[in-house]
Amino acid sequence: MWREAVAEDLTLLARLHGVELDEATLVALGAAHFPSCLALAPVAQTDREARQLLAGALGGDPALAMSLDEMAADYAALYLNVRHQTSPNESAWINEEGLERQEAMFAVREWYTRYGLEAGDWRRRQDDNLSLQLQFIAYLFGQAKSDAELAPAAEFMDAHLLRWIERFAERVAQRAQTPFYAGLGMLTACYVRGVRDLLVERVGVPYPPPPKPRRPWRGPKIVEQSAAYVPGIEPSW
Repeated sequence: MWREAVAEDLTLLARLHGVELDEATLVALGAAHFPSCLALAPVAQTDREARQLLAGALGGDPALAMSLDEMAADYAALYLNVRHQTSPNESAWINEEGLERQEAMFAVREWYTRYGLEAGDWRRRQDDNLSLQLQFIAYLFGQAKSDAELAPAAEFMDAHLLRWIERFAERVAQRAQTPFYAGLGMLTACYVRGVRDLLVERVGVPYPPPPKPRRPWRGPKIVEQSAAYVPGIEPSW
């Protein structure tokens, strides 16, 4: 069933964004032929480039090979200390001052509460974190007994994840120091967009009309630094 397959993919992506990779995980990804094992085939050129980058990083391409220490340092810079100004939290991208733990966090929390879920320790990982949002969408897909029950997933994606995931992925692709994370950011944005397109096609939930123009906002403040790659989780409940 396509709903279960998408739920599994989103859960995997949530884990890859949510915890630092270890050797066992990298071996498992290689054995599963990630990312070609994903349920949705690539459509956009950016998606194809991201998958090629990831496949090369996992397949032993000497030009893309990185040590676990290098991967850990990149993960910390991207997701933990956000040295690259790549916050994985929605608030930093939606709030006009780039502040964390703002309105978006509480709005996402209300969604979780509606389904009897909670994000755990929000001081360590706030509710609007990318990994948790992916887990929540996976949960909605996994619980749905029919395609019609996926309408809330489309509503949540429109209200939250799709408002910022592409800007986040673009920044990660520009700032990541390892090909794996550069590719992962782009792949995730493309996959999420592909899922939403399926909800239009299979569930009949159209995209909302575009919002009224407002002052442009590109997310957390950028501190200039060299870009290494510009190609073209723990469970909480």
